[in-house]
Amino acid sequence: MRRLLTTVAAVALLALGALVALQLTRPSLPSSPDEQAAQLAAELRCPDCQALSVAESRTAAAEAIRQEIAEQLAAGRTPDEVRDHFVARYGKWILLQPADPLIWLLPVAALLLGAAVFGWWLRSSLRGRGTADLERAVSDEERRRVRDELEALDG
Repeated sequence: MRRLLTTVAAVALLALGALVALQLTRPSLPSSPDEQAAQLAAELRCPDCQALSVAESRTAAAEAIRQEIAEQLAAGRTPDEVRDHFVARYGKWILLQPADPLIWLLPVAALLLGAAVFGWWLRSSLRGRGTADLERAVSDEERRRVRDELEALDG
């Protein structure tokens, strides 16, 4: 039973690691200028609303930013250049998502650490429950009583 649980936990951790690696290495497909503009607008924070992206907000400031994104992409600037333009203008605050990949890896690392601690705890708790402990917990008097009751039921 203990080996089965250890194997299942190891396979689950490997599968989770494979999914994370697949997500991190997946290539992005090239998109049209309209799709790029919509993606950039979804990544930038509205200066007026602050809780909404430029794509979601209907304020005049958000409309102006959406228009500026479209103009810059039409002028031949890359999405990274457009994003950098708004970061230079407003600061990193304008980005809805953190730019540092380490921030995205911290929750995954915490999840893996939690799974490892749980596996260690489960393994040590199963190891501590041996049949010798159960045999010592049952007294001779209890064994005799069970034997007598079984004999009474049989005959």
